[in-house]
Amino acid sequence: MNFLIRISFLIVLFLVIQSCEYFNTTTINPKQIKEQSNWNDKDQPPSFPKCDGLDSQDQMDCFKNIVSQTISDILYQYNFTASSQLDEEVILNLEVDTEGYFSLLEVEDETDVLSQIETLYSSIEEAVSGLPQALPAIKTNVGIKVKTSFKLPVRIIASPQS
Repeated sequence: MNFLIRISFLIVLFLVIQSCEYFNTTTINPKQIKEQSNWNDKDQPPSFPKCDGLDSQDQMDCFKNIVSQTISDILYQYNFTASSQLDEEVILNLEVDTEGYFSLLEVEDETDVLSQIETLYSSIEEAVSGLPQALPAIKTNVGIKVKTSFKLPVRIIASPQS
């Protein structure tokens, strides 16, 4: 019986020693994470089918032009009025999610245009929701679709109220 206990003990000890390698972890430092997360030339920016086949920078320019033109066309229909003549710029912080849908994260409004035109923010939200679904960005070193945020300047023109 004593012999079985010793053999059992040795087997358990052997298994414990061998299983220690399963507890080894690889640590990835924050610098490595940041380097892999940075956007590089090989990554695929968000796009529209119309922009496919262009090189990376031209594709991104095509994408931004379509977004900018679509939003401008929608906002132009509103004929905004304010207490005085306005010709100002706001910056839209937009996000394209992993499915290619747009969302408005924030409107940077240094000249306080939003408070001068009551319906401006809701009109901007409507314009962003009117954007066509895009092809999402792809991080090539990981091979997955990723969210992408970008800033888009938009000129807001309002005539004085009559």
